[in-house]
Amino acid sequence: MTLPRPSPAHACLLGLVFMFLGMPIVHAQSPAPAAPAPVTAGPARAIPAAAAPAAPTVNIVMEDQNRKAHDTGALRGDVIVLLYADRNGAESAHEIGKRLHVHYHPHAAKVEGPEWARQPVSGIAGWPAGARVPNVHAVAVACLPEIPKAVHPVVRSQIRRESPHVPVWLDFKGTMPKTFGMAPDVPNILVIDTFGRPQGVISGELDETKYQQLVAAIDRLRQQAQPVRTASATETVPVAR
Repeated sequence: MTLPRPSPAHACLLGLVFMFLGMPIVHAQSPAPAAPAPVTAGPARAIPAAAAPAAPTVNIVMEDQNRKAHDTGALRGDVIVLLYADRNGAESAHEIGKRLHVHYHPHAAKVEGPEWARQPVSGIAGWPAGARVPNVHAVAVACLPEIPKAVHPVVRSQIRRESPHVPVWLDFKGTMPKTFGMAPDVPNILVIDTFGRPQGVISGELDETKYQQLVAAIDRLRQQAQPVRTASATETVPVAR
């Protein structure tokens, strides 16, 4: 069977995929049930200091370019940063993702290829000795709902050639914009805490101040996973703050 040649519009959409390449990734699962807050373009909004105690958890599931399934539920215990955008916002989202990955995995700046995404996460001051330190996953999500199903193999093949080592989540169904909203032409950033609760979407270009606010919010979410000692001297339990 011969696949149809992509139209100019579809070829243009393929450019979105390549903008995301080279980023570290996490994993996504079926549409999240939480109702999204309105998303608008313009100055980036700050993430709340913490999710409400009763905030529902989500599990976002998608396939990557190798048809491997990923899900955010498998990364419970870590902070997940999903970066998604349309074609015009893809480059900015790509740069934010790279910067976040290197910030939390400093050794990544010194390596290339598959090792770039395998570097250890930085520690947290005052963290209990022997306790697991929560990771930070910057995940590239290519939103491509306009791509016809017959062209999906072409998209996957192109991405495999451009990104043989780093998975790119492919949102062919439009899960991210439908569930969480998506402002056009700018990066959209969904942060999920270590308990699997979405913390809200930041939409818009990030200046240095807003970027530092994002980092500070991620740091707070990592701290919330800090275990505390119980009555037993050898047992620790995680506590939500």
